[in-house]
Amino acid sequence: MSAFASCLIIYFFTLVILCGQSVYRPKLINSKNGDHHDFPLGVLEATGRLKDGDKEILIMDVGKGGAAQKAGLLVGDRVVRIDGKLPKPFSKKTDTGLEGPQVLLGTSLNRNSSLSNPLLSLQVRRESQLMRLSFTLPPSQSFAFSSPSTCAKRKKFLADISNYLVKAQQKSGRWQPGVSGDADVYTTAFCGLVLLANKDPAHLPSVRRGIEFVKKASVDLIDLNDPQKGPKNWQTASSGIFLAEYQLATGDKTYFEELKKCCDLLSKRVTEQGTMGHHHSIPYRGGGLIVINVQAHLAWALAEKCGYPINEKSWRDSFSEVKKSVDPKTGALGYSSRAPWSPDIAARTGAMVTALIVAGRNVGFAKSLASSLVRLNGRMRHAHAMSSIGLIFGFSGIKQGAPADYQRVIESWMPYLELARLPYGGAAFFGGKRNVGGDQYLGYSSIGNAMVGMVLASADSYLFMQGGQEKDWFGN
Repeated sequence: MSAFASCLIIYFFTLVILCGQSVYRPKLINSKNGDHHDFPLGVLEATGRLKDGDKEILIMDVGKGGAAQKAGLLVGDRVVRIDGKLPKPFSKKTDTGLEGPQVLLGTSLNRNSSLSNPLLSLQVRRESQLMRLSFTLPPSQSFAFSSPSTCAKRKKFLADISNYLVKAQQKSGRWQPGVSGDADVYTTAFCGLVLLANKDPAHLPSVRRGIEFVKKASVDLIDLNDPQKGPKNWQTASSGIFLAEYQLATGDKTYFEELKKCCDLLSKRVTEQGTMGHHHSIPYRGGGLIVINVQAHLAWALAEKCGYPINEKSWRDSFSEVKKSVDPKTGALGYSSRAPWSPDIAARTGAMVTALIVAGRNVGFAKSLASSLVRLNGRMRHAHAMSSIGLIFGFSGIKQGAPADYQRVIESWMPYLELARLPYGGAAFFGGKRNVGGDQYLGYSSIGNAMVGMVLASADSYLFMQGGQEKDWFGN
């Protein structure tokens, strides 16, 4: 057995011990070409698959001891009817969002879980036979997004995710990435943001351990005399966002110098043309990656709230490249000024909206970007071969730039939240319809809990990136 496999086994059984029960993880096969879409079935603890045009969910995996297994669901079954209803067809087009069997199943789970006798009826096709299975659901309240900030189910789900993250955090302070290398810094930053947003004082030591890991693994490697050295830009930006939100939440300025180093490094890596890349070099024949620019802007904007003086030339040069990257067809941000077209708009557009609103700059431009996010919110699970940053920055952008539309949008995403919700152990990873290799790199379990947690937390407006205006709010 390889050392990597041994580590995975040890990690899995550690989670079992920590959480008291084995935590179901959907068995996902990433589809880079979009020919299939694997996704979790929420509290049923099973994995489904859909292809373009499907009305029936193909069961790919059934968790041991879960509601699906207890009801007799088997791998290879096809779910035909949900509570007696035929689903609409699934489409792999990103604009269609969750339309089809996912909406019907998520809606039914949410509603039926709140009944006095919480049952779900599924008609399944097993080879040539049709049969009806009855599933006993863990009782819960329904999501109530008419008042999302007081929704008891949302708050409990966020607390469950936060408790899971605290238990799953490693001694080093990091959260498990999908691969070795530097993915753990990015993952840890977002997991730490969830714990901040949940506002539980008991979790503050865990947040600080996460910061210490980020500091040691990434920020301490920065040499401002040589910007070609040190962490990658996406890593540096996430560290800056995390450190700034921590200071704004707690009033603790212990890590302000580390925050400055992150922001200064990002400034030094903006070219005269305003382009940025993964590192100091600019990919795509100098075209760069706007997804890096916008995260840098968000780090700068949040750091300014902490007392950091923004480098106006770097902001101006980078912002010039951002403006040139607007797709005239969608009104959203594309890959770069050289390639403004892009179907996956959410991460770039949402992060830039958030940065501009936080900084109080170019608000009109920010709101125009936000309107494209609202109009095309079905695309939010698709972002640079990832789902996580599309949802995290997509919802923060809508909350900041189009607050009047926030409730309607999050209500339409309720089936997503329900299908990601586990009976224990936080959230299951629920990615997009196409390539989610970036999330796989970050770690399905860690980043899956982080992205669902950040969507849930967006209703509370504690984090500045999610509409917060008050400093020193953590624990109050």
